[in-house]
Amino acid sequence: MKTTSIVVLLASSVLLAGISAIITHYAVRDSTDRVDWVYHTYRVINNASEVLSTLKSMESDQRGYMLTGNVAYLHMAETSHRTLLQSIDSLQHEVADNSQQTWLLKEKLIPAITRKLNHIYTVSSANKRPDKNSALLIQQQTEEQALTDSIASWHSLFIEHEKRLLATRLQQVAAVHQRQIMIRYTSFSLIALISVLALITILQKERKNKELIAELNNVNNSLEKKVRQRTYELQKQFNITEELNEELRQNMEELESFYEALQIRNIKAEDALAEVQDLYNNAPCGYHSLAIDGTILRMNETELSWLGYTADELLGKMKVTAIMIPEEHQSYRDDFATFKEHGFIHNKEHTFLRKDGTTFPILLSATAIYDQQGNYVMSRGTVIDITERKVTEQKLLDYNRKLMHFNEEKNNFLAIAAHDLKSPINNIIGLTSLINISHHVLPADIQEYIRHIQRSCYNMQTLITNLLDINKIEQGSMELKPELVNISTFVRQHIRAFKEHTTVKNITIALEDHEAADTCITTDLSALQRILDNLLSNAIKFSPRNKNVTLRIQQNQTYLNIAVEDEGPGIPPEEISLLFRKFKRLSARPTDGESSTGLGLSIVKELVQALNGKISVESRVGKGTIFLVELPLQYVESDPVTQSVL
Repeated sequence: MKTTSIVVLLASSVLLAGISAIITHYAVRDSTDRVDWVYHTYRVINNASEVLSTLKSMESDQRGYMLTGNVAYLHMAETSHRTLLQSIDSLQHEVADNSQQTWLLKEKLIPAITRKLNHIYTVSSANKRPDKNSALLIQQQTEEQALTDSIASWHSLFIEHEKRLLATRLQQVAAVHQRQIMIRYTSFSLIALISVLALITILQKERKNKELIAELNNVNNSLEKKVRQRTYELQKQFNITEELNEELRQNMEELESFYEALQIRNIKAEDALAEVQDLYNNAPCGYHSLAIDGTILRMNETELSWLGYTADELLGKMKVTAIMIPEEHQSYRDDFATFKEHGFIHNKEHTFLRKDGTTFPILLSATAIYDQQGNYVMSRGTVIDITERKVTEQKLLDYNRKLMHFNEEKNNFLAIAAHDLKSPINNIIGLTSLINISHHVLPADIQEYIRHIQRSCYNMQTLITNLLDINKIEQGSMELKPELVNISTFVRQHIRAFKEHTTVKNITIALEDHEAADTCITTDLSALQRILDNLLSNAIKFSPRNKNVTLRIQQNQTYLNIAVEDEGPGIPPEEISLLFRKFKRLSARPTDGESSTGLGLSIVKELVQALNGKISVESRVGKGTIFLVELPLQYVESDPVTQSVL
């Protein structure tokens, strides 16, 4: 048996190692694919930018030819034209796997570029005519500007989509990179350990070398001392000259090093500035800066593209209220005083107004900038487009309304169905009781059939009662009527009702009543009966034959404690949190094939809470379970709102 277990473990280890190798292989392959996606996206963006740049270059060369008549400009324009066609072909090949980009390129951007090229050649031809019309040239230039704006718009849309795709792919690469970093850290730890061992060895060798060098230096110093004593006068002037030359050489080297370091630092600063500007302009969210009077001083390309304005149209000329809907102007002014005082505002919702009159919802966060004297001078804001989030929120609200409607219909149907089933079940129970009464001597098999019918009817009756209780609790229609209840009398009468159930399984219900016979509490009798009924029924169901169920009653100054203990299989610790959920069945099953709907304990918890009490459970697997109920001696009706929730 042990050998078999070892073989199984070894086989499992080999299998797990193989699975780990396969997972690692696919992870590396996926990482390579994602990196290729990122490079592919960068190539698309560069090609798209090159198309627009080449088109502008061609337009400039054509204008140079028109203004100067120099044929060299015309040759450069033709070269730019060929380069433009090559860039477009390359761009089409790069986005062939993206249907949206392919459509945008073929249906929008390329036709616009073609019209632009035709228009450039048309204007050039018209300019060379001797009878050229100035008004016509102005109209053609206006059309050319419109085509340029259209190409820039489609180009911006094309680049924006590719950048969003790039951002998604970069996130994927980053996720893979994080997993790879964990592997690298492990490798680095091993390398560090080996390096420490190597360093210790090197230090030991270095110590020995220093001792040898010290001995050599002592011998050498002794020899040099003798030489210096003999040649001191002759070498004095020479040494002074050498020292001066050495100092001069060192100064020159230091100056050269400083100059090189200064150049490198300048290059790095320029690169960092370019990177920051690129991140600012192409960030996925909008950035803007406002003057003290609300004038827009700066805005990144992302927010400008959302609004449909150019930087020349907006910066330094318009206030922030100009890009807000009129209904929010007063709200913005009211919040401005608080903003200047506290210095920040987070996630404030506004509706921005585009140049074409359309609107879109945004989330605004801003920080105030103060001078050294603490005076407010300007603000910097971050804008996030929440159009998709608003659409999702509206969908969730619609779904929630539908779910509430369906839940109400379900509750109504459940109440009607349970109520209509109650009468037929009661009739069947009554008829079987009449059969037993009217026929004193019945065959044994007929009596057994009648007992099966009665048990099925009692189970169905319990299920219907539980369904009606759950329905009342969920609808908040349960009414509690507090009255004075004698606990000892009530408990003893209730135990007798379970005589038939305990007789079948030979289970004994032991009552440990520590209270006087006249002990009373004020509570709802029906709710208390349902609580005790479910707890005792549950204990009997899950107790094996010939076991005991103990019911303990004990009172303190403010509460009545009821404990129901069984000797059943117990409840695993991981299932305790699921115990009071509706329709939740755990791993333990009734010991004699009794039915269990998973509603009893959830009803008990709701009723105990409705009576302002508490319920808890203690259980040991294989030993049994104890349910502890704590009810106030004097029930006080809760607030109507709280009661409706219960």
